[in-house]
Amino acid sequence: MDIRLKYSFIFFLVFSVAGVVIVPGRIKAQQANYPSDYFRSPLGIPLYLSGTFGELRSNHFHSGIDIKTGGTEGKNVYAIADGYVSRIKVSTGGYGKALYITHPNGYVSVYGHLQRYNDILQEFVTSYQYQKERFVVEIYPDKDQIKVKKGEVIALSGNTGSSAGPHLHFEIREEATQHPVNPLLFESIKVKDFYRPKILEVAIYPVDRQSLINGENDTVFYRVAGWGDEHYLRTNPEVTVSGRVSFGIRTHDLMNDVPNKNGVYTIDMSVDTLQFFGLKMDELSFSTTRYINSLIDYGYYKKMKRRLVRTQVDTNNLLATYRNVCANGIVSFDDSLMHTVTCKVADIHGNTAKLQFEVQSVLPNDPVLVTVKDSDPEGVYFDFTQPHKISEGNISLSFPANAFYRSFYFMLDTDTVAGNYSPVYRVHNKFTPVQKAFTLKIKPEKIPEGWKDKMYIAYDNGNAIPAFIGAGWEKDYLKAKSRLLGNYLVAVDTVLPEIIPVNIADGKDISAQNTIKVKIKDGETGIGSYRGTLNDQWILMEYDAKKQLLTYTYDKRLEKGANHLKLVVNDLLGNVTVYEADLVY
Repeated sequence: MDIRLKYSFIFFLVFSVAGVVIVPGRIKAQQANYPSDYFRSPLGIPLYLSGTFGELRSNHFHSGIDIKTGGTEGKNVYAIADGYVSRIKVSTGGYGKALYITHPNGYVSVYGHLQRYNDILQEFVTSYQYQKERFVVEIYPDKDQIKVKKGEVIALSGNTGSSAGPHLHFEIREEATQHPVNPLLFESIKVKDFYRPKILEVAIYPVDRQSLINGENDTVFYRVAGWGDEHYLRTNPEVTVSGRVSFGIRTHDLMNDVPNKNGVYTIDMSVDTLQFFGLKMDELSFSTTRYINSLIDYGYYKKMKRRLVRTQVDTNNLLATYRNVCANGIVSFDDSLMHTVTCKVADIHGNTAKLQFEVQSVLPNDPVLVTVKDSDPEGVYFDFTQPHKISEGNISLSFPANAFYRSFYFMLDTDTVAGNYSPVYRVHNKFTPVQKAFTLKIKPEKIPEGWKDKMYIAYDNGNAIPAFIGAGWEKDYLKAKSRLLGNYLVAVDTVLPEIIPVNIADGKDISAQNTIKVKIKDGETGIGSYRGTLNDQWILMEYDAKKQLLTYTYDKRLEKGANHLKLVVNDLLGNVTVYEADLVY
């Protein structure tokens, strides 16, 4: 068995142990020296985490830590050091209400999902929102405009944006690169953690058609049991391997006093005594975060909702979180010896977990089996380094170079469904990830009179109503961009959005309350825009998309006596609903 590298070096070191030959990979630069006492904690309570840095998320790595706030909102959020407010962003998704502070030592701290800013900042933001007449804003104050001191209350914790519950999302970034850095590398950000990570599952993948695992050219998955350094494969299976294979591992971290299953800090894998794969979550880049779909077994995740980290590094994978990777994380078994595979996992506090299991390397004794599986696959060969255009019937697809992580055979099929405005186009399959957006155009088979502007390209995600992708037109074709493979079709949305008053009604005296709350819904393409006015003046209605809730907090625009509220809601295809009410204050 040998592990081969593709790198060239001026100096070579070769190690040989029990038939394993390995040339060391590129050595990563020395770890940076992170300030130990420059920063303070962003909260005045013990830090318990519901999410760790580098955690595997949908299409991205988690770029900070999620700090629990006891299931409540309104905890004081403190500036972790002196600095100035360099950015304020208010959005309906993402971090919701977020604040960015630039510090003199070259770092930027980020605070997300805030309930509100402190009084000075809130007045500044609200004034800007009224000036622009929109809730969603992004502001870049001048360097000398809003300064803060270490320990100053800058906001209250909340649950805004794409938050599943009250917590503080906290980041530290390098100012020069805007790369997020693991906040727990800074010793003053302290978390109690004496618990070891858990290893849950491993996989062994055939790399090519000559690879055999237990005599078959198929992936095998093994569930793992045990604890600490004594993890083991359940059922203690006998594993045989032949040819080039790679591995996968599913793991999570545990911490004191919380039930959350968080991401780990490092993963290292070796065969016998020689390491061939490593991963370390010190620093990330937003420009490469989507390459997570190359790191994980994407198809397995789509099927099972479980994320395994793959050791094989795709050619078009630009992640910098790898370390000590040899031969792109592939191991070649070409002897008849028993070998030990070791998986080591650690959290940032040095708590470790280890799994060891043996694999018997065998030489293939059935060449016919390999020959049969080497037949030509179906589809069009896509070299990932090249752009590709493909058309069939009334659909056209255009993929840029490097849209995929590796080359493969692409399939495009059509299913005709009676009554639809187009066939259902099977664009390869949903189990293959896409890095760069591609363009798709579909010509509808029929356009009902007056409905052209209500048609859109939809993605069949398994729900009763397919997901909206886009509704642009280019001559007779609908046009959109997407980063999902799977089933596409043309759909129509003529359904009006819903407006549901929560605490108001026409003619109601609203003096006993301090807010106006209204729910807005759209079950088809989704909410596109909304505009609320009071006595013909625009009012700030904060939108919580996950709760489908608009909230207006009383201010000077609410007059004593009679007031007229008007709310106009548009969906993404211009279907409009208007709600009006006369209110007494």
